[in-house]
Amino acid sequence: MSHSERPTESKASSNSANSTYRFGNVFKTLTRGLKNSYIASTSNPAASPVSLSQLGDGQTTKGSDTDIDGLLARVGDNSNNAERIAAANVLADAISRTAISKSVVEIWYTAQDMLLPTNPLDVRRAALNLLNACIVYDMDEDSASVNKLVYYRTLVEHPLGDDFAIQLKAFKALTKNGRELPVLGPSESPMVLILSTWLRAIFKDVSLARSAAKSAGQNTSIDSERLQLPSEENLHNLCSFIINIIKFNFYAFDEKDIISLLKDILNICRRTSNKSDIIEGIVMINTLTVYGNLPLSMLEQSIETLCGASSVVPELFSSCWEAILHLVNSHLANNTIVALYNILREPDKVRGRSAMKGAIVFLQNLLEHEPGQTKTYNLTVNSVMRSYSTVMTIRDDIYIDLAVCTSMRELMLNSETYSLMTYEDYKSPDSPLVVIAQASKRALTPIPGVEMQTGDEENDLTHSIGQLLNEVLKRLKVLYQDGSFNGPPEALIQFFLDVNSHIDEETASMVVEYYENEYLCFPSSSGWRENSEALLDAFYRNQLRPFSLRTKVIQHMMAVYWIAKEVCDERMVDEFLEKIFQTIRVESNMKILVQVIDFGVDVASLIGIDGFTQLVRTFRGCMRAQNRSLMDGDDKESNWSVLSMTPAAAGPTISTTSRPPTLGLPRSRATSSASLTSSQTPLMPDESKDDKATASQIVARALVIMFIHGLERSGEKSAIIYKELLEISRRQADWDPETIITIYRLLFRIRVNKSSRVVLIQPMDMDGLAETVGHFAPNMTTEAQQTAVWVHPEPDTILGASLPERASFYVTVCGNDTKAQLEEAYLAEGEAFEEEYYINRKRGIACLNISTWLAIIIGQIKDGTNWEVYSFIVAHFAPQLSNLQLFMASRSEVQWLRSIICDQLTGRLPPLDIPKGVTKADVQVVLVRTMSSIIGYQSFYSKMDQDNIVKALLVGLMSWERIATSCVHCLLVCSYEFPLSIKKFLSQIFTNFQTKITNSGLSVHILEFLTAMARIPSLTSNFTQDDFKRVFAMSFKYMEHANDLSSSSSAMSSNANKVWSQYLIALAYSVVSTWYLTMRMADRRDLAPFIIRGLLLANRPSSSSASPGGSCSNTHNGPGFSGVMTPSDERSWASVDLISRFTYSDIELKMHTVFSGLGRDRPRSEVVGNIWIHGISIVSIETFVKTGISQVVVRRPTGTSSFNIFPDSRMLPGWADPELLLSGGSSLSSTAVPGNAPTEVPISADDQLAFLPDYFFTELVAAPEFQSVLAPTLIPNPADPAIVRAISMFDRTPVVEFHKIGIVYIGLNQTSEREILANSVGSKSYLDFLDGMGKLIRLRENKQVYTGGLDTEHDIDGEYAYAWSDKITQAIFHCTTLMPSRRAGSDSSPESDELMYDDESLSNKKRHIGNNYVNIYWNESGKPFNFETIRSQFNFINIVISPHTKAASTFSPGPSSVASSLLGDSAESPFDFYKVRVLTHPSVDASAVFSSPASHLKMVGKKSLPLFVRNLAFNADIFAVVWHARPEDEYLSNWQYRLRQIRNLKDRTNVAIEKAATVALDRTRENDLKSD
Repeated sequence: MSHSERPTESKASSNSANSTYRFGNVFKTLTRGLKNSYIASTSNPAASPVSLSQLGDGQTTKGSDTDIDGLLARVGDNSNNAERIAAANVLADAISRTAISKSVVEIWYTAQDMLLPTNPLDVRRAALNLLNACIVYDMDEDSASVNKLVYYRTLVEHPLGDDFAIQLKAFKALTKNGRELPVLGPSESPMVLILSTWLRAIFKDVSLARSAAKSAGQNTSIDSERLQLPSEENLHNLCSFIINIIKFNFYAFDEKDIISLLKDILNICRRTSNKSDIIEGIVMINTLTVYGNLPLSMLEQSIETLCGASSVVPELFSSCWEAILHLVNSHLANNTIVALYNILREPDKVRGRSAMKGAIVFLQNLLEHEPGQTKTYNLTVNSVMRSYSTVMTIRDDIYIDLAVCTSMRELMLNSETYSLMTYEDYKSPDSPLVVIAQASKRALTPIPGVEMQTGDEENDLTHSIGQLLNEVLKRLKVLYQDGSFNGPPEALIQFFLDVNSHIDEETASMVVEYYENEYLCFPSSSGWRENSEALLDAFYRNQLRPFSLRTKVIQHMMAVYWIAKEVCDERMVDEFLEKIFQTIRVESNMKILVQVIDFGVDVASLIGIDGFTQLVRTFRGCMRAQNRSLMDGDDKESNWSVLSMTPAAAGPTISTTSRPPTLGLPRSRATSSASLTSSQTPLMPDESKDDKATASQIVARALVIMFIHGLERSGEKSAIIYKELLEISRRQADWDPETIITIYRLLFRIRVNKSSRVVLIQPMDMDGLAETVGHFAPNMTTEAQQTAVWVHPEPDTILGASLPERASFYVTVCGNDTKAQLEEAYLAEGEAFEEEYYINRKRGIACLNISTWLAIIIGQIKDGTNWEVYSFIVAHFAPQLSNLQLFMASRSEVQWLRSIICDQLTGRLPPLDIPKGVTKADVQVVLVRTMSSIIGYQSFYSKMDQDNIVKALLVGLMSWERIATSCVHCLLVCSYEFPLSIKKFLSQIFTNFQTKITNSGLSVHILEFLTAMARIPSLTSNFTQDDFKRVFAMSFKYMEHANDLSSSSSAMSSNANKVWSQYLIALAYSVVSTWYLTMRMADRRDLAPFIIRGLLLANRPSSSSASPGGSCSNTHNGPGFSGVMTPSDERSWASVDLISRFTYSDIELKMHTVFSGLGRDRPRSEVVGNIWIHGISIVSIETFVKTGISQVVVRRPTGTSSFNIFPDSRMLPGWADPELLLSGGSSLSSTAVPGNAPTEVPISADDQLAFLPDYFFTELVAAPEFQSVLAPTLIPNPADPAIVRAISMFDRTPVVEFHKIGIVYIGLNQTSEREILANSVGSKSYLDFLDGMGKLIRLRENKQVYTGGLDTEHDIDGEYAYAWSDKITQAIFHCTTLMPSRRAGSDSSPESDELMYDDESLSNKKRHIGNNYVNIYWNESGKPFNFETIRSQFNFINIVISPHTKAASTFSPGPSSVASSLLGDSAESPFDFYKVRVLTHPSVDASAVFSSPASHLKMVGKKSLPLFVRNLAFNADIFAVVWHARPEDEYLSNWQYRLRQIRNLKDRTNVAIEKAATVALDRTRENDLKSD
């Protein structure tokens, strides 16, 4: 069947194949691989031979002519097809085996019609087999060329069909498989034309067959092993035949014939996907190269085919490479090189990817091929590099990049080819390093800790490129380190920069060090800005870089900045600074961020206001960009700053959106996106939390430090920061608690001095506040401290910078009250102002509107916030409020705060997430203590406001027990400051106190309140007897409770409870005595029975009961001693004695020096004295026996009274001289004169006696009941030395309550003991305080006032002292400023004033101060008080008084601020309040026993301060005495001690009487026995 006769579907298939098997598609298919073995050929299609017996006549004549003739006859067209086929086959077999006599040409002529296309295929095949046999026979017989022409014409004219294999076989036979070509005439068809026609037709059949097989579902993949299609075998056989023809007969053809055949074969190679097809093309090229000449016009196309084949089918690479070698070793060597270049360089003839890849590899191999031998071609490294570079430019293809990268890797790692790269090559624009960088542009940057995802083809390719590049980089690094790099080092460094994302840390460090060593980034280098940008892009902005490397770069950039700042203009420096801060918005490494921000802090102090403002905006942008809570909010600015926050597009740096989750640093608590933070003091001082700080925390700390620096350098900068901090504070919910607290640590440290200049201090006076909200470090576990957002106390360096030691000269404060005045003043000077601050650039001063800050905090207290932030606010707020000067111009805000606290004390707390361990009551405790601070703003409040404060405290007192103590303390302060309001609600206060009697923890505080209240006359002026009864009734209840506690065995097991009970009893008795003396005398008479009854009932033993009348159940005991006197009895009887003394008198208790004043100018024989113990008193009577003039001294527990008795002259006996009355009276004197004592002469029996002391005793005292236990006891021998000593000791026991309290003045900035004790004068406020504490007394020869150990003879402790007294109390104040401070001799040449004082004089001061239990410190140092400043064994309690505002420094570098001038001088301020705190020694169990009303900060006005402090000191001194006596000793008051002395004296007297009676009885019995 001819090709024209093929079915339509075959044509369609052929067309489909033509469109499918394009050259490019062929190579795509071949990438799936080829099998190594070829497909076997099909079986011979020739018909089986037919034996002669089958021919018809049955004769077999082997080899005879007859036989041949018969066969020829049967081959003729007269026979049927079967006979002809059989005859043809027999003839062919015979010809091939036997020499015949007939001409084979004749035989063929006979059978040639069998080849007609109209014949069946079997017939044609039989004919072709016969033809083949004839040709073979003729070739062996060297037949004439005419025969060959016959055969040639027959074969070429036979149409191609399914019998082509036999046709080709015959053609091969005709040419001896291509070795001999027939001589053709001009009329014959050219063999080249025939072969080309056959080649195209057969390839078309192959394409159709393959398409048909694929459509039928057969596997035609080159990866599968399958039988070879017949058409494929025909094609390969034909190609081999053509190659042989050219190989043996090259010069028989014209060049155009060769070109035609080569084009056909190359076309097949481009369009096929069969490896065997391609092999034929490769062999063809090799054949032409080796056995002939490859046409120059076909060279490039041939090489392109070789390149593509080598790339697509790796198994063919060797063959292709061999062909290339043949070419370069031929005369076409240079043309071959040029062709390879052209494949890569010509942009208008873009070749296929495979061809380009092959060309890349061939050029590489050519460079590597026998590099030591002389080459016939001109191939340079530079030309190859240019080709590589060009191909990557014109063909943006990752496969090309991979091929180039692979090639460069081989060239660089091969030492021989590397040596070919010269210094000039590296300086060329097409440097090998440039090519490598260009080829690796797609390389996938490895991400530490992240495994590359495989399976994606592009990822695999990029990963492969990266691996190849890494090998090259390692090689180059070694070469650089060894100094064996062929090129200029700057070229290699630039290459490292170009591929910076792929170099390791060591290589990157080499690059940075090179830049540092060559000063390439410093302004001395021409391209310093570009170089700096390159380093930043390569190693700093790439956040996947190691921390150490990025740190190295940024530190180098910082060094460059400082140099540039000195030599470059400001604009250029600002631009450079912009580049450093370019990416902080997206910085994920908090350690790096710390360094950059820290650098910004350093820079901020030196740049101008415009640059500073931009820097602050940059920091703000960093905070907001990294704070996730703002990312989707409405607070997005299109341009945060002129400093760009967007990272530069710097090559292959990985986008921050695709970095792995492990790069994010988790927050420690609450909400945050990252969590570190460096070192004036590093921005992150706690190393254990370095990996937990967020960007917002780091930036917030930086802003804080910048504010602190601004205080000392630029007020305007501090004002700008202040505004920014307030903006953050306003949106507190948008930030994590740590960030807010970082800011609040600064803002809550703000104070002002008396000139309204800002000063920062460490937190003080907040230990109790921090403890209440659960953040006091000493009471927290280590784990709790580590997890807490804040604790108190915190390190001094917590802010990141040291606090200025003095007030700022550039920053003042104002408030909304002075806003209008400030605006007017500033506008007059042409200055602008904002809500948060005002700037006067002319004066260099900034004024912060502190009212804005106050309003923000009040709002957060009102509405509530995160607990950590809320607890921080309430713990720090009260101490800041105590700086009254700070908020003195914020009246509206303070009023708002007062209103909110009052509301919240009534139970309207905001919603708070209170943690475990803290209660709502604790929150209210803190609010009450805050209320104590705002009391200082008394001038802001109306009477109604004051009433509301007291009312809120009453509500708090009635709510939780936890808050009651704080409310009582605050009410006590209100008693001094708001007496009218307290008086208004006093009845309700007492009612509440009565309901709290069962609350043992509140008892001491209520009694302290009552004690202090008794000394405030304005509160008790309108008291009725019922009001007094309520006070006494409360005291009796507390006495009873304390006695029960003391008698309890379980209570006695606790020393703290023992101290507590004794202190409670002491306070209760103090309330009774103080309030009793407060009453008018008429009320005393009426209430005395009630009080006495209450005392006896409160102190009766628990096993006994009191009678309804109030007297003891044992009526026989009467008002004297019972059988065994208990301590409770002693206290009660001492109090009863006081009541009896003051019921009918109102005289002060004073110390008396008791002596005998009778007859100082007469002999003692005329004076007789006796002593009786009567009840709870000692009665001494001395009588002038002749006249009856007597001196009566009554010694009682609460005092001593003396009376002089002059009998009426009519009572004298007749023998008595009346003049003696006059002379005796004159001898009575109140003062004894030493040396004038009368002569002692005993009275004889003959002396005349008119009166004896016993007479007056019986007259003054009711007739004694000598049988009663209450009968007076006469001391038998008053002159007994023991009796004299006992009475003398009794007389020296004070009759009043004594207190000795130290008062120490601490001047401005004083901290050491020497400089404090050396003070000899204090401020005016201090002197006013002293005047209020007592009156000034002279010490020398003072005998009436208790001096507490001060010298009264030689003025050693000064000439004067302050003392205070009332009817039952005396106090002496050891004022160090009144004690002499003697300066050392002038020859000592001290270096400082504090060394110019005599140690002895200072030690003398310390001796007195150190022996006091309680000292008062007037602290004007402006620094926190240190309990150990003056160390002593006995200083248990210190009362510290501090001005609410620190004094201003006397030195000022410039004019005062506008705010200060408007607010006026501090001396004229109406805020005359002081901070008062009571501090206890750590050894005192203050938390369990003693809690003074001022244990937490209290604000007290100047007028009330002395009274308030004096009452605190007295109670503290009582407690200290009780506490110091524990646990063995019992606390005894002076009265109780005197009562015990009386009891002891009576007991000794009774023993002596009984003993004397026994002796007398024994003597009588002895005499009776003798008389008997």
